[in-house]
Amino acid sequence: MSVAAGGLVGAAARSLIEFWLPSSRGMFPTMVLAVNVSGSFLLGLYLSRRERSAGGPWSLQFWAIGVLGSFTTFSAFSLEVVHLLAEGHSGTAAGYVAASVLGGIFAAAVGQRIGRLA
Repeated sequence: MSVAAGGLVGAAARSLIEFWLPSSRGMFPTMVLAVNVSGSFLLGLYLSRRERSAGGPWSLQFWAIGVLGSFTTFSAFSLEVVHLLAEGHSGTAAGYVAASVLGGIFAAAVGQRIGRLA
């Protein structure tokens, strides 16, 4: 039940960001990048903070799996890359893949470091 409740929160947050940062086909997918990088940061932060807390299993299920799992999405990232390639935007697709993967890893590491310091 906590995963479903968290999923509702994460999906709603993602929908709001999609409203604020709409992307057009063929353009750089700013919204998906913003969601996935910020979600990576938040997951790194949450998991490093969770190591020092006494949160129960519901906390991990709600926040990590539910909220952040439904907030971020690999499938939307993959589909954006496929669309960019199909429309002949291979340079944009390559930049998007690099920004997503490297940005996500960097954001998760920063979140984890901040979580350990706080």
